[in-house]
Amino acid sequence: MKFLHYVAVLGLFAVAGASVKFPYPQAHTYGNNTIIAKPVSVCTSVSPSAQLKNQFLSYLSNYYTESGNYARIKFDDVNYTVSEGIGYGMIFMVYFSDNTTSYQSQFDRLWAYYQNYTDGNGLMHWKIQGFNSVNQSGSATDADEDVAFALAMAYYQWGDSKYQTAAASLIAKIRSNDFNSDGMHKPGDQWDNVKNPSYVSPAAYEIFKFFDTSNSSFWSSAVSKNYSLLQSNQNSSTGLPSGWCTSSGQPTNGNNSFIAFDYDASRAPWRWAWSYAWYGHSQASSLLNKLSTWVNSQLVTQLKINMCVDGSTNCGSNSIESDGTSIGSLSSTLIYNSSYQDKLNSNFQSLLLQNPGYYHSSLRLLTGLLVTGNFQNFATATPVTATSSSSSLPEECQVSSSSTYVNSGAYGWNSETVELSEESADGVKIGNLIGSASRRWVTKVLGTVSAGVTYTVSFELCEDAGGEAQDAHFLINNSGEICDYKYDLSGGTCAQASCTYTSTNTQSDTLNLWLWDWGGVFTISKLLAYSNQGDTLISGINSLTKFASSPEIFLTDGYAHLVLQAYSNVSLLDVQGRVIRNFTAKAGSLALPLNGISKGFYMISIRSALGNNVYRIQIK
Repeated sequence: MKFLHYVAVLGLFAVAGASVKFPYPQAHTYGNNTIIAKPVSVCTSVSPSAQLKNQFLSYLSNYYTESGNYARIKFDDVNYTVSEGIGYGMIFMVYFSDNTTSYQSQFDRLWAYYQNYTDGNGLMHWKIQGFNSVNQSGSATDADEDVAFALAMAYYQWGDSKYQTAAASLIAKIRSNDFNSDGMHKPGDQWDNVKNPSYVSPAAYEIFKFFDTSNSSFWSSAVSKNYSLLQSNQNSSTGLPSGWCTSSGQPTNGNNSFIAFDYDASRAPWRWAWSYAWYGHSQASSLLNKLSTWVNSQLVTQLKINMCVDGSTNCGSNSIESDGTSIGSLSSTLIYNSSYQDKLNSNFQSLLLQNPGYYHSSLRLLTGLLVTGNFQNFATATPVTATSSSSSLPEECQVSSSSTYVNSGAYGWNSETVELSEESADGVKIGNLIGSASRRWVTKVLGTVSAGVTYTVSFELCEDAGGEAQDAHFLINNSGEICDYKYDLSGGTCAQASCTYTSTNTQSDTLNLWLWDWGGVFTISKLLAYSNQGDTLISGINSLTKFASSPEIFLTDGYAHLVLQAYSNVSLLDVQGRVIRNFTAKAGSLALPLNGISKGFYMISIRSALGNNVYRIQIK
């Protein structure tokens, strides 16, 4: 099964290799009262770990490439590779290896590439042209640290002593060339005029003690010395770090024209959360306490890259936006406090929907591993036997074969008291009462309104000639204070009305149509020609100049992935409007399963207090 405009990436590079001791997914908490991401709804049949593995397979297809015994991770300009990408790739090969596929051979090729382009200190030059030559010389400390860390974890994952030897050798070179004698990091082995907070990796320094045992006191100094730098650099109000700083922690622009939470800074929050999850460092706790509080107070769209460290957006950058880099790193801090569980769940789903790209995709996987519980400390952890997740949904999420009515919400029509059917863009059939309800009512969110803008809604309401007399009420907005009309209709009569509304709210709100009656079955329809015995008709809803923004949606991996802005009811419908699957979910994201669905056209209905949307999809 595939979807229009989508080609699935399945199992590329699935090469058998040595057995793994920590098969993906591990997916459990780390201790230190941390939490991990969970599905946003019990009706989501795919786990965060499975979603992340799909992202990894896509990453392999798009960014991993081989030439003989070497492999590299393609940079944004695919003709180049940067050393940090080699570190990221090696980490991924260790942590995404599972019971069926070991990525040890890919790991070895990446490590061979690193060694093939080293400088006189035995550290990789930071930028290479393809498989050909050095483009930018000198090492980058963060890359060297990540590669050494990956080698250490490879030793625990695959049990081969060659990784232990390689890790010890590289760590010694890092200590001698990427750090000052007091333990303070340098940005690389050939320069030290500024510091980079995101190069500080306390959890890695703790691991280095196991492999550079005679210098464990040095790595203890590196932990404390660099934490002091981070604490001095952290913004006092938001907790954000800057990309570059002086040796005393004062934010500076480094190689940029502005001082901000930029791409250079973006890995710092992830490293803080990682260090706290593994070791519970008090300094990491202090850093996370401030930053996670701020992150939790922000909408996911407010987690922007290149924003000022005080959270404002006037730092002189032309690319201040919310993306996979900023969402992933900042949201990783939410593992710090269990009260952030819903926010973490929602932000993780939003992270999965961000645009691809070498850096965004790398940070998505790095931070995703941490927040899903799949970034365990193999040096101390007890392996968790990974099992495949069941694809079955909880009983309450299954579509019942009984006659129990489920309101589909197609085209935005909604009711909790009466059955709805035959929905169209402007029409709906109002049927039998539900349960013990005594009054029929139907609502529709017409659009989003802004303060000071005038909107007009007009309609025609008719009672069919054979219908009984009934009271029909119409109002705009939820309070009933604006355009509240009452019509005493008898059979064969109509009423026309027009309501002009100017919002006085300081923030945008929604324009809602409410219609109800105390009589029999009636129909809201765009065309008066459509009627049934006892029907009421409404037509000509028009003159709205703004409409509610649509939730994000995309099709991939056998699911329709939705980003929801509020608690929503989501239904998969056939073209006749019949419910196939029905779900409820909190604000965040929902993976709507499409497995087992026959080829053809379908609708996805999303209903919430913010609006109602219907999408048409095709399954081929």
